[in-house]
Amino acid sequence: MYKALFLDVDDTLLNFEQCSREALCKTFHHFSITYDDKTYDLFRSIDDQLWLLQKQGTLSVQDVLKLRFQQLFEQLDLRHGPTAFQNVFQEKLSEEYFMEPYAAESVQCLSAHYKLFVTSNGILKMQLKRLELAGLLSYFSNVFVSDDIGHEKPSAKFFDECFKRSQLKPSEVLLIGDSIKADMIGAKNSTIDSCWYNPKHRSKDCDVEIDYIISDLSQLKNILL
Repeated sequence: MYKALFLDVDDTLLNFEQCSREALCKTFHHFSITYDDKTYDLFRSIDDQLWLLQKQGTLSVQDVLKLRFQQLFEQLDLRHGPTAFQNVFQEKLSEEYFMEPYAAESVQCLSAHYKLFVTSNGILKMQLKRLELAGLLSYFSNVFVSDDIGHEKPSAKFFDECFKRSQLKPSEVLLIGDSIKADMIGAKNSTIDSCWYNPKHRSKDCDVEIDYIISDLSQLKNILL
């Protein structure tokens, strides 16, 4: 019997593509740089590859944040400083909170039956602001984000600290997230039951055991209530 749910943020509760697309557009306009959809596609390609390396343990979250605009500007042959651009992008991104379908309804419903905790790789201050703007923050007992925890998913050390702060055992928790490498493998590393949020019906690209698979968040009620 679960006592609590660990929920990822980006591409689980909030739609990262919509949020980052809007934030990137606003950031380019802030610096008066020409922007189009091809620019976003290039950014997303670079960003996805860097986050993949992060999930494999090759890069840290801070490495990703440092490198993505450096690489983007090199490919676009732009002379602007990537650090200043990254800082403005993070500010703009912290204001974007496009939600995944059924996110609000599901969080509200499940919070009446379980303690809810955020488990996210990213920046605590930014995730707190986005969840608050989305009207979701008040439903969570605590928010665990890698830059505050000191470790990143899928490391067992990340979840060990989550258990310590929440005073929960792995057997009392179900982890819900979209990423095989960060969430599902992280759950396996920490002997947590897992639920893969897979709205795009992607194929599972590794042999990690997953307890539940859902294509929309409303299906959580069928599993948990």
